[in-house]
Amino acid sequence: MRLTDPQKFTIISAAIILCVSIATGYTASTFYRHAMTTRSLVASQEFVQSNVHEQEAEGSLSSRDLENYTDNASQQHLAHSFTFMTKTPGFAGMKVFNRDKTIVWSPAAELVGTNQSHHLEAVARALSDGAPAAFNPSSPTANDKTLMEFYLPFRLGGEHGAIGGVVSIYRSSASINSAIQESVYLLWLVTGFGGFILYVALYRLFLAVYHERDEINSRLMKFSSEHERLIQSEKLAAMGQMVTEIAHQLNNPLVGVINLTELAEREIGDQVRVKQLLGEVRNAGERCREFVQRVLQIGQLTRSEWQVTDLSQLVRDSVAFFQQSLGQHQVVNLKIPAERLTCAVDSALMRNALFNLIHNAAQADQYGPIIVSLAREQRDGKLGFSISVLDRGPGIPPGAADKLFKPFFTTRSGGTGLGLSIAQQIAVLHGGTITFENRPDGGAQFTIWIPANRDET
Repeated sequence: MRLTDPQKFTIISAAIILCVSIATGYTASTFYRHAMTTRSLVASQEFVQSNVHEQEAEGSLSSRDLENYTDNASQQHLAHSFTFMTKTPGFAGMKVFNRDKTIVWSPAAELVGTNQSHHLEAVARALSDGAPAAFNPSSPTANDKTLMEFYLPFRLGGEHGAIGGVVSIYRSSASINSAIQESVYLLWLVTGFGGFILYVALYRLFLAVYHERDEINSRLMKFSSEHERLIQSEKLAAMGQMVTEIAHQLNNPLVGVINLTELAEREIGDQVRVKQLLGEVRNAGERCREFVQRVLQIGQLTRSEWQVTDLSQLVRDSVAFFQQSLGQHQVVNLKIPAERLTCAVDSALMRNALFNLIHNAAQADQYGPIIVSLAREQRDGKLGFSISVLDRGPGIPPGAADKLFKPFFTTRSGGTGLGLSIAQQIAVLHGGTITFENRPDGGAQFTIWIPANRDET
């Protein structure tokens, strides 16, 4: 069975409260036992010392009684001095040791003259430095009650007298254990009640956050669904526009082909005229093929091969190819630095982009020279290279600036509107940009900037 988040919160909270209560109870019981044992030890120590002083003042107890404990008179003095302690609540046993660590008196007469003790080292320590000690033996008595064993040194000859002996008292710890148990129960009750109140408060807060999260997730899913539908609609719209543009670009040449073919059929007897018409049909077909090839270039941008390339040589090769294929009589001036500038690029794509810019410049101004330049340029703190193409044509119309890089947009009759779009995609693929500006002295300048290190983009 899969638990819900509120159920998980309840189980974890209950476990935490239970662990805290148990840990608090254990810590408190240990602290209470030590505190109550220490308090009882100090009280017993004062009580024994006070009684010894009183008996010594009355002449009922002396150091001689501890040394000659076998005499009947000494036994009577010792019994008179310590018997009253056997009537204290919880009394279970008693021993009186002299400085030789020998038991000189006990309600159990058979112990007199021996040194039987569970903690004889405590007797020695009490005799040497006067430090009392308390133990909580695990062995129960006949009535199955745990005992506490106190070792209480006493002085003879006043408060500053020498330590005369040690009183070992066995007392039941039932009262202490009962008090500790009651304190622990009360602590558990308070801790549990406080934990329950805290749990209720946190649970209500958790539910509020939980429901708010569900609502946000629901809204987000709805928004994502609507966003996906919107994107899909935009894709379909863009696809429809692209298909329309392609159909429009192909329709004009095809209409011309049909018209020319009809003319050729009517003038089938005039071979010269038919040959002329077929030449025009071929030209129209070549224009259609060129347009289709440019459309196919859009899908080839994602297939790139990066390698370190000499940009100066790339610019020279692109200009040479342009002049050999389209602009044999077009003047192209190069401004290339003497130093060798290299960068990791896809040389085929970069040549394609530069060719499109040069071709556009040649169509904008068929007579003036075209200037192609290469230089280092830093943008936004990144080192890179810029390739610029400048012409002396009419420049870019103000209304065309926002649509200049849009696919199929063109300001020339018969243009495909793909050259600048492809050049922009190639620049972006290299982590760079393409910009343009109208020159103050006439003409336009297009610049491709690419970073020297593509990893920084």
